[in-house]
Amino acid sequence: MTSRRAHSMGTAGPLEVLSPADLQRLDEAALEILADVGVSVPSERARAGLVRRGAAVEGARVRLYPDLVRELVALAPARLTLGARAASPLVTGERSLVTTDGCCVEIYDLDSGEKRGTTAGDVADIARAVDAMPEIDFCWPAVSAQDRPAEVRGLHELYLAVANTGKHVQTVTVVEPGLARVAADMALALCDGDEGRLRAEPPISALLGTVTPLGNDAATLEAGLEFAAAGVPVGFVTMPMGGSTTPITMAGSLAVGIAEVLAAVTVVQAATPGAPVFICFIPSVMDLKTGDFTGGAPEDTVMGAAVADIGRFYGLPTQCGVNSSGAKEPSWQSALDDTTTTLLSLAAGVDMLTGVGMVSGGRIFSYAEMALAAEVLARARRLAAGLDLSSLGGAPARVPTTVKAVARPGPAPKGASDPVTEARARMRAILREHVAPPLAPPVDRRLRELARID
Repeated sequence: MTSRRAHSMGTAGPLEVLSPADLQRLDEAALEILADVGVSVPSERARAGLVRRGAAVEGARVRLYPDLVRELVALAPARLTLGARAASPLVTGERSLVTTDGCCVEIYDLDSGEKRGTTAGDVADIARAVDAMPEIDFCWPAVSAQDRPAEVRGLHELYLAVANTGKHVQTVTVVEPGLARVAADMALALCDGDEGRLRAEPPISALLGTVTPLGNDAATLEAGLEFAAAGVPVGFVTMPMGGSTTPITMAGSLAVGIAEVLAAVTVVQAATPGAPVFICFIPSVMDLKTGDFTGGAPEDTVMGAAVADIGRFYGLPTQCGVNSSGAKEPSWQSALDDTTTTLLSLAAGVDMLTGVGMVSGGRIFSYAEMALAAEVLARARRLAAGLDLSSLGGAPARVPTTVKAVARPGPAPKGASDPVTEARARMRAILREHVAPPLAPPVDRRLRELARID
């Protein structure tokens, strides 16, 4: 007799990218790095929590010994609940949750097809598209509101997202402690001032970045402490680039990346034990011609999916990048990159997959790519569901939920439009017809006041 397991592929469990022996070796390497080399923690507030726990500090350099790392990481919950203002809460661990990505500064205009700079209107429209698409579970503000003041832009982007989708919103541009406090107040307003509800089902979460190799930004760390203290889930992303900021080998990049995210988790847990945290890997290998980020390369794909095994090893929720092809626009290359990155990360059981809608290595947003990537995701999830034999013995057959196909293999039939044209048509219909659940007027006023809009 067989039964479905969490993050399963059919009746099988998740695909293991790394063996137990591999994980043990990476763990030993990462802990050796943290104990011998250490990590830069330029925030005195962040260092203070680690000092109280017994870390060795020399200026901004902090050495974390294995027992301390294990003790602090063990305090973090193994699962996250991601609430929403007008949707059912999501819980990590059962299936891979998918979101858009951010924060592009260019977009292919849906009407003209021309590339242009991004605006607040684009942030709102993409959030509304996310709200309408059942394939996408939660929302990142996917582009930059470049027409809004830089000092409060992250707050404006957060407001524009929550105002245009009832789904959970994950901010990636609120990276200073003062702004993080305001964002936490916005989350509380979405919960009608109920702090218990905020902590039980937080409607927003935050992703912050390390500075590879083995560095951190002081303001970013302190923003993480503010989010954690308020009960807002906070994640830390490492973006090792093999051959540039990390060793050229995938093993070397993973070891450095693990060291970085473990250090960030210890900072949060030392200050707020039990705070909800997650780790994110968006690794790459340097383009040897340009020195640039690649996006969609096989090495990127495998290392990103490996975070599932790493998270299970440490008992931490996980996120990785998918899609974000190096292709300049939706094409055969982006379709291949979407398929391989999505299917492998889903099969491995990464908790959250981010990247829907991006091309050119994550620099440009494309509505057509958003629709095509969503269709790839729907098909990948259908594959993961395995075979349904419930009709045997007279039991009613379970009909899987899928979405209308956007991309078709092979050339389009005579007289039919091509997949990219169909994808654009789907997105135009969504933006023309879909209305997101409205904010209650008092909540809307409070959010706008906090975000300093108008």
